[in-house]
Amino acid sequence: MATNSSTKTIKIDIVSDTVCPWCYIGKNRLEKAISAFKSKPENKDVRFDVNWYPYQLDPSASKTPIPKMTMYANKFGPARAPLIRDRMIKVGQEEGINFSYNGNIVNTLDSHRLIEFATSHGKQDEMVTELFRNYFEEDKCGEIPTLIDSAVKVGLDRKEVEDFLKSNQGVKETQAKIEKAKLQGVQGVPNITIANKYVLSGAQEPATFEEVFSRVV
Repeated sequence: MATNSSTKTIKIDIVSDTVCPWCYIGKNRLEKAISAFKSKPENKDVRFDVNWYPYQLDPSASKTPIPKMTMYANKFGPARAPLIRDRMIKVGQEEGINFSYNGNIVNTLDSHRLIEFATSHGKQDEMVTELFRNYFEEDKCGEIPTLIDSAVKVGLDRKEVEDFLKSNQGVKETQAKIEKAKLQGVQGVPNITIANKYVLSGAQEPATFEEVFSRVV
């Protein structure tokens, strides 16, 4: 028997890194797709269960901040780095994201730990959005003081977050989830699985997401 759309929940699992520009773009496009899909009368009661999972593009990155463009130059070469930056700025503008490359970058493990903490307090989406905005648009680095301020901004308790981040809580669990993603074959992010069946790699266009939603329903 077919499931009535009024009782349908579409589960979406996203493997992402907090310093991946395409992950931020992917989030925006996914949200546009969900909004457009639910705007159709036949889909208005469809619910979405979105879950974010950690990944590190560079697990060996230092906990000491370095300039973003230095990292890009080291990774892609001094000639390519500005070209990549300019392309991302252009794509971001089309998505309503004001990418900036004036800030620093730091190891992302603590930012993923914070997302795990926020998830346990019902603030996952807000935390993911805030961290993306911090890093990509506000030139804020993912150091502990910045992460604490970001958590407070989305409604989490400062003392609880501070105690959590300054401890080793969640380190092994977060690392285990990152390793699990790699063992499952994830080599790049965003990696998006819809309804445990459809796997999309990269920041797909909203129409692609909508097409998959229609198949699921």
